[in-house]
Amino acid sequence: MRVYIKYMVSHRCKEKIEKELTALGLMASEIDQGILEFEEELTAGQRFQLKEGLLELGYEVVDVFDSILLDHISESITELIYKNPRMPRENYPAYLTKKIGFNYSRVVNLFLQVYEIDLSQYIDIQHVERVKEIILYENWTIQEIAAAFQYKNVAELTRLFKKVTGLTPSYYEEIKKIRLDFRNKMNPD
Repeated sequence: MRVYIKYMVSHRCKEKIEKELTALGLMASEIDQGILEFEEELTAGQRFQLKEGLLELGYEVVDVFDSILLDHISESITELIYKNPRMPRENYPAYLTKKIGFNYSRVVNLFLQVYEIDLSQYIDIQHVERVKEIILYENWTIQEIAAAFQYKNVAELTRLFKKVTGLTPSYYEEIKKIRLDFRNKMNPD
């Protein structure tokens, strides 16, 4: 079971929430920025205790409907990036509004409340994650990736990549070469 938490944005927040979970006798399998993941469904009583305990600490549990909406947003963005990378970014709001069935500003505001990053920043991060995968595991050039994702040029892709990761796409190409060299040395045949 996934529970979304508003205002959970730092390592300190995570520590405070871990203490509260322990005090409540709850064990989360994953605690990440804005998300608690439990192996099993929480009872209504446990959910109420969690909600009240976190509220006292200054956090807010996102209601079930908004949790489902957040999952749908994330899935839709991932689907878009993997299945339709050529869609221009300026068309994303219309696509998400149609796919999710909600006003785009509602989606953006909900996303901002839980993750404390703008939806466009999240989309950029997901784009860069996909680009990293392509660089490391597929045989595309940086130019081909830039064209496939509708960047104006390689420089635009490189700027975004560096903004998100602090590194350049060519650095990831070097990592790929090092991995291949290492693999070839370990398995010479």
